[in-house]
Amino acid sequence: MSLDLRHLRAFAMLGQELHFRRASESLRVAQPALTKTIQQLEDHVGTPLLVRSTRRVELTEAGRVFLAEIADVTARIDRAVERARKAARGVRGELRIAYTDFAINGALPHFLRTFNEAHPDIYLDLIFMSTIHQHEAILRHRIDIGFLYGVSDQQPINSLPFDENDYVAILPVNHHLAKRDQLALSDLKAEKFVFGTGDSWMIFRNQVFAECRARGFLPEISLEATNSDGIFGLVIAGAGVAIYSSAIGNMPRQGIAIRQLTDMPAKLPITAVWERGNASEELTVFLRFLRRFRPLAKSG
Repeated sequence: MSLDLRHLRAFAMLGQELHFRRASESLRVAQPALTKTIQQLEDHVGTPLLVRSTRRVELTEAGRVFLAEIADVTARIDRAVERARKAARGVRGELRIAYTDFAINGALPHFLRTFNEAHPDIYLDLIFMSTIHQHEAILRHRIDIGFLYGVSDQQPINSLPFDENDYVAILPVNHHLAKRDQLALSDLKAEKFVFGTGDSWMIFRNQVFAECRARGFLPEISLEATNSDGIFGLVIAGAGVAIYSSAIGNMPRQGIAIRQLTDMPAKLPITAVWERGNASEELTVFLRFLRRFRPLAKSG
C-alpha cells in the first residue's frame, strides 16, 4: 500500500478529535471507511498509532511522534492549494504575518492597509500570535514576519523597530484615581490588578512586574484574562486596574478611564521580526516598504 494525503488527513483529524465518530463527521466520510484508512496507515508504518477502547481513543507514543511530524506536511499542502487558487485570481504571492494585541491596536493596521493598496497582488494572511510563539513560528517557517512586543536578539532572526507607545493605566471610570489627569505607577500599589494569562502575556507581565519592584511593591493580581477584550471587561466590572499600551486610545471603550503614567520613562516597543535566511521575493518587497514607512522612521 502506498501512503497518500488521505491517510495523513484522516490521522491528523483523528489525532485532534480522539474520537472516531467526530473525526469521520469532520472529514465527511463514513466511520467504517475512516477505520479502514487508519488500519492501512498503521500497517504501512508497522506499529500501532492508536489505542482504541469502546469509549475513547488515545495516541501511542509512536502516534504522538507521527502526528507532530505530519503537522507541517499537511499545513504546507494546504498552503500550496490555497496559493494555487490565489494565483488563478491574479494574486502572485502571499505573506503570513503574525501580530500581537499591542501591534494590531497601534500603527500596524494603517501600515498594512497602505502596503495592500500599493501591492494588491500580494495577499496578506494575518495571524494572531503571542510574542513568545512568534520566534518559534518564524524558525519553523509557519509565518514570514511577525510584529511582537519588546525587542529581539534571538539568532538567526532579524529585527527592526516598528512602533512604540507609552505605558498607561486603565481603570473603571468610577474609580477614585480616575479623577486625576495623570498617575504614577506607584499610585497603584494598593490596588488589585488584572493581567493577561500564561505564555501569551509573560514577557509583558515580567516587564510590568520589574517596574513595580523598582517602586517597592509587587502587584496583587485579582483576576486574569486570555486577551485584551477580557482585560478591559474585567476592569469595567471593577475587578481591578490594569497596565496597557497607550494604543488603547485608538479603540475607545465606555466604562474605562485611561491615564498616563508619568513615572514610566520606558516605551512599549513593537518590533518586526523575520528569519535572516528568508529570501522570499514578497518578503523583500514588504521589508523595503516597511523601512520606508514605519512610524519610527518618520519620527526619527
